[in-house]
Amino acid sequence: MDFGFQLQAAASSQQYHSQPNQIRLIADVAEIQKDEENHIGVAIGGGAPFCPCLYVVQVFEGSPAAKDNRVKVGDEILSVNGIGCKGQDKTMVAALIRQSASPIRLSFNKLQFDMEEQSQTLEIALKKFKHWMVESMDPKTADALGLSRAILCNDLMSRLMDKLETNANFYKQLVKKCQDIAKSHYHISVAQDSFGSAFCEAASRETATADQELFGALGECHKAFRKEQANLVSKMDNLITQLQNYATKAIPDTQKSIRKYMDVKFEYLSFCLKMKELEDEEAALNTTIDYLPRLESGNYEYRVMLRCRENARANFIEMRKHVMVKIELLDEKHVRELALQLRSLMETMSENHKNCRDLLRKALAPKSAENTSIPDGNDSERSHEESLTVPNLIGNFEEQEIDLIVP
Repeated sequence: MDFGFQLQAAASSQQYHSQPNQIRLIADVAEIQKDEENHIGVAIGGGAPFCPCLYVVQVFEGSPAAKDNRVKVGDEILSVNGIGCKGQDKTMVAALIRQSASPIRLSFNKLQFDMEEQSQTLEIALKKFKHWMVESMDPKTADALGLSRAILCNDLMSRLMDKLETNANFYKQLVKKCQDIAKSHYHISVAQDSFGSAFCEAASRETATADQELFGALGECHKAFRKEQANLVSKMDNLITQLQNYATKAIPDTQKSIRKYMDVKFEYLSFCLKMKELEDEEAALNTTIDYLPRLESGNYEYRVMLRCRENARANFIEMRKHVMVKIELLDEKHVRELALQLRSLMETMSENHKNCRDLLRKALAPKSAENTSIPDGNDSERSHEESLTVPNLIGNFEEQEIDLIVP
């Protein structure tokens, strides 16, 4: 059976008139086995004396009703094992379910409507906007401005998001530091190439063979330094590219997923806030002799919001699992690859220093007088003790260890 209802509600002393909504009620029957605690896993709302019908306000997770997956929140309960529930009190119906033998045969009207049309309302959009605005505020500021909102207690995502933000800042600083180091080594290589050219030019102007060999060796040594530094800069550029891919692609992609999660979260919280307002409205008027028109007509507005909130909650849980897995995988990649990248950087720098040390040792190694004396008439008469020798300028050059501390 299909019925069209015009939802109406009251707000304080004024009657709240909603736009006409097409709601369908479809009769159905479900047989549900009780669990070990004699429960079927549903919470019931409505009923006498304020509402003529009884409806499901919650289906508990993992319960027999949830496993059966036919009874949903907002559905109207018509009878329990053939006993009518119209106009009954909800506590009496709950007692009837507990006292009845398993299985429980529930007759109910399924609530069907256009979920997208009912959930994307201006009121929900404004509540979502308010949650976005409050998110960037201090809680005390929001309280001072009187901005009501719903929050999640013990939200693990907040800690994961803080950790992701910390990693993003760390990678920005690390990339900048590596770029500065690479730039410094590039300038060093340019300076070493200039030194090499200067030494080679000095060697070409010397008349003594020993001086020519010394300055020539120093020139070639510095040009070799330039090649080593260029090789180091090239490897550091590859490392910087890998770090930038993580900082500019992997992290922003996860942050984009987080923004989608936040939008779904705030939509769910907006429905929670709307439900709280409706419940507070009922509680305030139930203490007086006034009655809400929406309660007298079946409380369809509340039931529609119940179904919308349940749908938003399911989307929120699914999105949260997706984002949590994505953040955890990203964190594992950060821990695993960063250690390998920094180790490769240290090994590359160590190899660079070792190669430069070997080149310098080779260039400044002591040479004998026979190889360094100048063959002219005057120098041929010099004794062996007066011959020109090149001192060992490098001495005992010990390899230094490099400690790289990463915060």
